Amino acid sequence: MKPPLTALEAHETERLLADIYYLNIAELRGFCNAHGIPYTIRMENADGRFTRSKDADRKGIVIDRIVHFLKTGVIKPATTFRRQVVGGKELGRTPRESDPVRYGEYKNHDATPLKLMKQLTDGRFEFGAIAQEVLRACWSQNQAPTYREFARLWEKAAADHSKPNPEWAFLTDLAQGSAGRDWKKLRSQKASAVLSLLGKITAERSSRNE
Repeated sequence: MKPPLTALEAHETERLLADIYYLNIAELRGFCNAHGIPYTIRMENADGRFTRSKDADRKGIVIDRIVHFLKTGVIKPATTFRRQVVGGKELGRTPRESDPVRYGEYKNHDATPLKLMKQLTDGRFEFGAIAQEVLRACWSQNQAPTYREFARLWEKAAADHSKPNPEWAFLTDLAQGSAGRDWKKLRSQKASAVLSLLGKITAERSSRNE
């Protein structure tokens, strides 16, 4: 099967891959739905069954899946958290630094783990994308770090994070000095162009399958 990008001219491919970061999550999911690309995280229950969780992949993961599909025609499997890293609804007590951080027990913006993480990082820890990326990377590799280990991983990730992730289009443009007052209009124009190219790919694949 030919990679979907073969439906485009070289300059169209270049534009799509450069500007796909301007799509919002709803626009990205629309393409995923049309092509069977997963974006909902799956979790393994205690009985070994896999079900959809209430969470979805962050934008960068979704874009990576789409780009991989466009370049290869292959769909990457869904992010899956095995039962070893899936906890109950709540820990039920104040967490200790030696406790594993499990999906379902750790709550973003919960004051209790925040206090512990602040203590372990000399007050530097913050809830946000970096913390989420660190934990989800661990969980997807079937690892549940302790709070102590999570603190060290977060500190390293935060120190290495010198510029916005590519999928944070506005922050990227802001850092580069190109996010003017008309940025929303710019995003809309770039997104419209990318969606048109993705639509061309979808139409071409549909015609081949008829």
